[in-house]
Amino acid sequence: MPTSHAIPGLPPLEPRAPESQERLARLERKFPGRIAAVREACACAPDPDLALAGIERYVDGAGALPAEPDLLEALALLCGGSRLVAALLARDPRLLRRAARSPHLLRPRTEADLRRVLSRTARRLDPGDVDGFHRLLRRVRAREVVRIALRDLRRARVKEITGELSALACACVDAAIRFHDRRLRARHGAPSGLAGREFGAGFCAVAMGKLGARELNFSSDIDLIYVYGQDGQTDGPKPLTHFAYYAKLAEHVTEAIAKPTEDGFVFRVDLNLRPDGRSGPIVNSIPAAEYYYQAFGRSWERNALVKARPGAGDLAVGDELLRHLEPFVWRRSLDLDVVAEIQAMKARIDARAGAEGKDDLKLGRGGIREVEFFVSALQLLHGGRDEGRPLRERAVLPALERLLFAGVVPAKDRDELADAYLFLRRAEHRVQMVDGAQTQRLPPPGERTGLARAMGYASEQAFEAVLSDHRERVARHFAGLLGTGAGTAPLDPELALLADADVPADRRAAIATRRGLADPDRAIAAIDSMARRRTPFSQLGDPAAAVSLLADALGTPDPDQALSHLADFAAALRNPDPYFKMLAEHRRIARLLLSLFGTSDFLSKRFLRHPELIDLLLREDQVVLEKPLDELRAGVRERLATVDRSLPLDDLLEHELGELRRFKDEEVLRIAIHDIAGTVDLPSVASQLSDLAESCLEACLALAEDEARAKGVLPPGRLCVIGMGKLGGRELGYHSDLDLIFLYPGGAEPGFERYARLAQRFMSFLQMPLREGRLYQIDTRLRPSGNQGALVIGAEGFVRYHTGEALPGGAARDGAAGAVRSQLWERQALLRARFVAGDRALFDDVSARAIVPAVYGRREDPAALAAEIRRMRERMESELSREASHGKNPKTGRGGLVDVEFAAQFLQLAHGHDHPSIRTPSTPVALRALRAAGLLREAEHEALARGYEFLRHVELRLRIVHDFTIDHLPASGPPLHQLARRLGYYGAEPGTRFLAEYARVTAAVRQAFDDVVR
Repeated sequence: MPTSHAIPGLPPLEPRAPESQERLARLERKFPGRIAAVREACACAPDPDLALAGIERYVDGAGALPAEPDLLEALALLCGGSRLVAALLARDPRLLRRAARSPHLLRPRTEADLRRVLSRTARRLDPGDVDGFHRLLRRVRAREVVRIALRDLRRARVKEITGELSALACACVDAAIRFHDRRLRARHGAPSGLAGREFGAGFCAVAMGKLGARELNFSSDIDLIYVYGQDGQTDGPKPLTHFAYYAKLAEHVTEAIAKPTEDGFVFRVDLNLRPDGRSGPIVNSIPAAEYYYQAFGRSWERNALVKARPGAGDLAVGDELLRHLEPFVWRRSLDLDVVAEIQAMKARIDARAGAEGKDDLKLGRGGIREVEFFVSALQLLHGGRDEGRPLRERAVLPALERLLFAGVVPAKDRDELADAYLFLRRAEHRVQMVDGAQTQRLPPPGERTGLARAMGYASEQAFEAVLSDHRERVARHFAGLLGTGAGTAPLDPELALLADADVPADRRAAIATRRGLADPDRAIAAIDSMARRRTPFSQLGDPAAAVSLLADALGTPDPDQALSHLADFAAALRNPDPYFKMLAEHRRIARLLLSLFGTSDFLSKRFLRHPELIDLLLREDQVVLEKPLDELRAGVRERLATVDRSLPLDDLLEHELGELRRFKDEEVLRIAIHDIAGTVDLPSVASQLSDLAESCLEACLALAEDEARAKGVLPPGRLCVIGMGKLGGRELGYHSDLDLIFLYPGGAEPGFERYARLAQRFMSFLQMPLREGRLYQIDTRLRPSGNQGALVIGAEGFVRYHTGEALPGGAARDGAAGAVRSQLWERQALLRARFVAGDRALFDDVSARAIVPAVYGRREDPAALAAEIRRMRERMESELSREASHGKNPKTGRGGLVDVEFAAQFLQLAHGHDHPSIRTPSTPVALRALRAAGLLREAEHEALARGYEFLRHVELRLRIVHDFTIDHLPASGPPLHQLARRLGYYGAEPGTRFLAEYARVTAAVRQAFDDVVR
């Protein structure tokens, strides 16, 4: 736990208010030996006078100052930023230690965790103890607000703070739904058809606005729409219609959350977004809500529903409603009336901004609402068509990212709007945190020093200068919205000069440097090479299209690489003119192509070897985000069916293997483009790459068998191909090796050599370099006896090797090497064994007779097992990670992926004998199963699961760049900057912010590893 809570880089400031001296004197009389520490802590707070007042209030409640220096610092930081928090601490001083020492101070607390806490505590209450339930919600809210406020002041990410506040709100609403549904069922019976369902079934609170987008502020209302599934009647002694029952439930839930008590309220609740607003019923059935929107819904309601999500209660009911409303929200075609309505909404925001002036962070000119409307208006205009589905994102910043990749918003605009939005939202937090007031207005001029310091600025003037710059940029973008036609960006004058070969080179170089290009000469050379071809950069080209392509390139992680590959693309085409015209007409394609060029060097080079692959980006099936294994198998069969079967055998095989490689390249390109665009998550990338490999393995084995059959050397049985490592866990990354083991039926039969030849031919088909490259690199070192053992092993030998059954004398022809029981590292490897091709029945037999007994067949001594695993881990870290000489290693380094994998494997080996539910080859699935089985505590699960996701993301981004493995992080300079941008860190100093998060994540992983493996 860190010992300092001070805001980094903030100069000390002495209390200046007249009453502060009196407070210091009173505190000195009570605590003469601590007054210097109090002064120092207050001087580092956002508002020293506010901090001093809060500390005195705390002392009145607690009777003493915190003894530990870090708690005193935390107290000064909280009180110096918020009277609201100071009041909460004075009321319950224990909240200070709970917040400052919370395991969730450095990482967000999940909504699921909050729901579990509330559910467990609420179950202990008598169903009639409504007051007790109200106290529970308000005390949990007070505890969480203090902790979240401390995280916010300590510079946690805005996304994490708003997400935690939103999670708190949804968890509290969910608890209220379940508590009051239990009470109502006791009196009126369960709604029809729900008697056996959990409390809350059939009823959903749909989260709207900032809650729906998970962007809640400290003092936000929570916007809710209550909805129930179907009409009917309850089955109790005092039955009610479903409408009456759920109306009572909605009223009770609203009161539980919003009613002021001596403990305050949880959140203010706003129900005005429901159908018919204040005039409508408090709750609606799904059919009634659907009818209202389809018959009477207006554009502002469509705009509001962009952010809607099921928030609490029966989420399936909310999902059903939103599915029914999709045609209303996302229209496939927009008529002029709808566009006029959106323009009218914009005009209203303009008028309000003029009236509010510049002191309102939300409604004033260049404020938060303008950013939000800028995004949602473009979503409504472009999100209705099939190709616009990725734009249907609730939160502002991810939606901006989707608009960027759809070619609707230029990269420079995205960067400016995103940076401004984050700044304005952080300032809004600071303003609301002071008194807990629902306001977005800045303090009067001259009274903003505390706000400035809370934002990390030494003076009011420095803060206002940055604020003014952000607001001017937002206002400029908002003013241009809908003014130049859908998707058309105004010409950037600097980029027009950079694209013009007639502009002096030194002036172009200065522009290139200013706009973020690391190697101006290389960039200008790329532009000029395109100017010599029929492209938008030529003298007869379209300057607007050229500027758009430059803007797209500048928005990528490596703009220099993006421009260089764009020039290579132009050079690879016989006539680039139609292709560049297509890019100008299809902004989504241009954005995806430049993102690929600026993110992955190896995928770009693969693409450039076959520039005809650009047609893939236009194909409808390449828009598909995820393809299941069966669809990939069907795709392989379709591609192989196109090969002329009348060709001689060797030519036929070459053509088939070429088609397989082209299919794989296209699918990897599809997956990578969606990965780069952020439209698929890490588990989807890994599972799709694994399924793609599996479909290719099946096809290559079938081709090898066809060849053997044609040549009369087909063995009598089928090989069984077992996937190990990341293939076994369905966790493959880009250009991962495939770890394989080959088994054949029986033991030392005469046909052994045929199985060996078949396996060798199969591997040759996978690794053979053709024009299209290799399919996969194969690693068979995890087979019994490693490189010393036979390439293929009989099933009986495999069983004997791993279970230790005696062999009658030394090595055997079936690949076993004597009476050997598998070692620990081999058992760890077998945890990830999975059938991938060939004879599934043979795998099932071997799994039952060898793999399961070897891995889970006995109860382990946890202490001895932990000692051995720690010894192996320490050896890997010291011998393989090379962090001291080469830099941070996300895989084998301290707190790296191996820590996560070994922690999960330790628990699987230690407990798998008694807990079949944890037997899985997948690390993330294992972590979830271990938590569900009660074998992994929540804190350790969160650290390991978050660490796995973060480190795998880092590993994927390291390996998507080149066609060779990079194991270590760059320490500084452009490579670190580019990696950070690939990982989604934009704005100032992305590399520094990434390294700081890397340090936090790996420290948490190592701590969790130490806590688990002992």
